[in-house]
Amino acid sequence: MFVKDFGGTFLTTEPYSTPRGTLPGISAFLQWYIPPNPKQTSITFIHGGGGQGAEFVTTSDGRKGWVHVFLAAGYPVFVLDRPGHGRSFWNEEVLGDVTPSPSYEKLLPYFVTPSKGALWPEAVKHTQWPRNEDASHRFMASQGPMASDLVVSQRHMEAISSQLLTFTGRTALVCHSAGGPCAWAMSAIGGDMIAAILAVEPLGYPDYEHSLGRFANGLAPAEFEGKNDPYACPIAIVTGEASWMRDANSKAVTFLRELGKDVEHIRLWERGVFGNGHMMMSESNSDEIAAVMLDWFESISKPDCVF
Repeated sequence: MFVKDFGGTFLTTEPYSTPRGTLPGISAFLQWYIPPNPKQTSITFIHGGGGQGAEFVTTSDGRKGWVHVFLAAGYPVFVLDRPGHGRSFWNEEVLGDVTPSPSYEKLLPYFVTPSKGALWPEAVKHTQWPRNEDASHRFMASQGPMASDLVVSQRHMEAISSQLLTFTGRTALVCHSAGGPCAWAMSAIGGDMIAAILAVEPLGYPDYEHSLGRFANGLAPAEFEGKNDPYACPIAIVTGEASWMRDANSKAVTFLRELGKDVEHIRLWERGVFGNGHMMMSESNSDEIAAVMLDWFESISKPDCVF
């Protein structure tokens, strides 16, 4: 696919002074892909947990990822490696404590082989992980540690959000899993710069008790540093048929609706897209899911819509 511009840069805060010398501040890596005749609003991908932005570029079995779908539709696309993830290395002296790197035994039953362990009722419906052993190894190779406290992850995102927006311009956020709280935090900082949020199985709902912290502020673990309404823009939450996130996502949607917010719950199985788990951007029908997502973006980008 031809692009007019392709590149990337590190985002970073002021350097940190430590007993052993001066170190780079809270840093992230931002990649961009700009098509010919780009639309005015960009798309920014925000990964979850211990992941990285690369999971939106290429699937674990080597197919074109979601980035290509939105790029082909004319959107400038930005892909973030959040602080301490992907090409932005984890420096504990600056970013704080980190969880251990995840093992196959911990992640595969939730992401790759849910139907075998059936740890939740819908797990038996999981059919879409690629039938390619290398896909599982590549998925595991992409997963690293994360902050040991969800509040810290939120603060990291808030630290680089304003600088991020100077590159993206007005943007719609596509966030996944633990990238969800990061997207709400970015929206609170960005205000009208955030055109929409498409949250793919976002982590959390009010008072949710996670092993890394409680959601004490609605869909986020802590008060937002930004002063704007984080839920003011159009929002869609996407949930897979076989995921353990079904109930949690429903609670998040209920919370937003009770606030009177513009939110759509895209239950994939109700759109004829079946068998998906949590890591749906790497699953065998990822293009079908991208088409559903793109349809939603296009539906709110008509002239009479805010997008």
